[in-house]
Amino acid sequence: MNHAIGTSRRMLAGHFAGALAVLALVAACGEGELPTSSIGGSDLIRVRYTVTFSADGEEQRQEMEVIADRDQRARVTIIASPDETAVGAVTIWDGTAVLTYDKNSDPPYNRIENPRQEEFGEVPVFVYQLESDRFAQACADARRVDTHTLIGRTAVRYACAPSEAGGEGSREAHEMSLDQATGLVLKDTGDGVSLVATMVDFNAAIAADTFSTKLPDGVENAAQPKLDHFRLPRVGGGELALDTYLGQPLVIVAGDPEGIRQTVQRLLPLSGGGTKPQLLGMLIAIPPEDWKGSLLDPEDAKAFADSVSKAAGTFKIPVAIDPKGAAGYHITSLAGVEAGQTRPTAVGFVRSDGTIAHVTTDKTTDDELRNQIDDLA
Repeated sequence: MNHAIGTSRRMLAGHFAGALAVLALVAACGEGELPTSSIGGSDLIRVRYTVTFSADGEEQRQEMEVIADRDQRARVTIIASPDETAVGAVTIWDGTAVLTYDKNSDPPYNRIENPRQEEFGEVPVFVYQLESDRFAQACADARRVDTHTLIGRTAVRYACAPSEAGGEGSREAHEMSLDQATGLVLKDTGDGVSLVATMVDFNAAIAADTFSTKLPDGVENAAQPKLDHFRLPRVGGGELALDTYLGQPLVIVAGDPEGIRQTVQRLLPLSGGGTKPQLLGMLIAIPPEDWKGSLLDPEDAKAFADSVSKAAGTFKIPVAIDPKGAAGYHITSLAGVEAGQTRPTAVGFVRSDGTIAHVTTDKTTDDELRNQIDDLA
């Protein structure tokens, strides 16, 4: 069910074996745009669900609490799980941004403004309009079966045909039961997984910040990691420090000498000759296997940097020597460059506050590079 795709991806997947089965259920109840209103009833609903699935041949249960403001806002909290470390994980959708908290992640907070489906999936929604596209995709070829009673509420049961949406949106045939008065999901069973409401409060009293996606003061946003401060040897002599460029946007190119030169040559006409925004290079220097020195020894480290600088030649922008790529790891790892490798060449677009706005590689097009530079401005 896509009621909690963000929840399932960040809170369920990876916490315990069998989570993918839960993800399949919690990820298939809706694709497409959010409907504009719920089906009557109170705006604020607090509901608890039990998710039951099989893992390693044993039945597992997970409990989650959902607070929903129609289909416009939602807060999902894991309150019980076979893996106790998953308890307390939260996903909040405020209608514009998604905030997730998972104490097992580093950093634990992840906030995405206007999340795109390809990077986040579906935002958590638990209330459906019968005529909406979202419901049509949640319950393909929906056929009304009957009405029955669940936790004292009249529910309409629908038979849903197999979905061929592809990826996480695909499901086998299943049944959904919606609260007749509000459209709230009360039950969804199929694919060997079930989600069942166990408690509903249609007059929920909530705190003022229940749907707030504001990050707590002083915490790092996993969606906007900060570039670590560095002071490194500079190609050609001297040092290159990030502090020198604080307060201005940067484009940082990380890789081997040839990759940096080729990528910089493409970026120069897009950046006012390398100053608008400022271009910096980070030459990833991997000591050869037969090198006998130690980077922990200042004299050895200096000798290594000098040899790298001499072999690298000159550049049209300031370039730092980054032993083993440690200082630029945030950029290269986000770009998909394997540790200890220098290709593909990574390109990081850094905001004036030091947060990384976007990363890509030299395989991207000039138009995409231009768009990312424009976004920094």
